[in-house]
Amino acid sequence: MTDARQPPAARVLIIDDDATALELFEQMLVDQGYVVRAVLTVEAGLTEAGIHAPDAVLLDLHLPLTDGLECLRRLRAVPLHLTTPVAILTGDYFLDDEVARELQALGARIHFKPVWDADLRQIVEALVSQRAGQSQ
Repeated sequence: MTDARQPPAARVLIIDDDATALELFEQMLVDQGYVVRAVLTVEAGLTEAGIHAPDAVLLDLHLPLTDGLECLRRLRAVPLHLTTPVAILTGDYFLDDEVARELQALGARIHFKPVWDADLRQIVEALVSQRAGQSQ
């Protein structure tokens, strides 16, 4: 008899204020075997990150009250999340250069919406691979 144990599924946190997009992204990733936490606010996202230590974060840039850049700053201020792979998802094709530079300096990958199933799979696989490379 062979040992069919699989490594634990990667944990992905999604923070997006668009409930429809959030639900769609969550379902796509669950269907691919990821463990997903999906939240609508930065505060909920930071709480989830503290509790569940995601392997990857998908973060909308334009969120109410606290934007994705500030969320990323706060995430990076926690030693546990200093190197957590993050992808910024935004529909803002005219992203301010200063904002883009800071996002990149904070280690985020920037991707533009719309994000389709194949795109999402590729983005998350790259983030999870980045995380796996960090732990070796």
